[in-house]
Amino acid sequence: MTKNLFIFSLIALTAASCSSVKPTTSQNVNRQNASRESQVTFIDNISINPGTGQTVVNNESSSRKKDYKNDKDDARNSTIEKYSELQFKYAILTNAPVEQMRNEKLLSFMDEWYGTRYRYGGTSKDGVDCSGFVCALMTSVYGFSNLPRTARDQYEGSRRIDLDELQQGDLVFFHTIAKKKTVSHVGVYLCNNKFVHASVSGVMISDMNEGYYAQHYVGAGRLKE
Repeated sequence: MTKNLFIFSLIALTAASCSSVKPTTSQNVNRQNASRESQVTFIDNISINPGTGQTVVNNESSSRKKDYKNDKDDARNSTIEKYSELQFKYAILTNAPVEQMRNEKLLSFMDEWYGTRYRYGGTSKDGVDCSGFVCALMTSVYGFSNLPRTARDQYEGSRRIDLDELQQGDLVFFHTIAKKKTVSHVGVYLCNNKFVHASVSGVMISDMNEGYYAQHYVGAGRLKE
């Protein structure tokens, strides 16, 4: 009887012991699962810790972004460096992209003559009039050596073109004498409605859309090959 009572007590104690251990094991598993789920990992090793408001970016991914930005900056700087100061200068004066400033012979010529004072009948850097300047430019830059000397004759000797056909090196003509509509002024078209000419203020770049030139515009011409 005493032996049976001892065995019964031992069985009861063991059962109670198993019952108390089982929940503890389950709680540990739950904690591990919760720990794993507490950090959510997304693409490119970017992870968010719930409840902390913190976003963790993997250093390797961040490094790749920095390298990509540096590559773009290097490419941009490399592109800028291939243009000369002269190209940037006339891109600003014509309000046009520097990529359009490709004719360096034209840019150099304009730069040498820019600001030359106006002198009626003049053909040199000591003083030049509009048609004399056009003759010098077209001969030096484009190889036209037999241009007529006056703006009117240059107009008559060129092929008429419309405004939307204008290209760099075409001639643009104006009337500037009182109410006469005959051609009395000429310049060389550049781009973006800008043209270079010898005005009474000297050799300069002007805009065809400016009030005075827009009102006195006669037409445009392209020299015959």
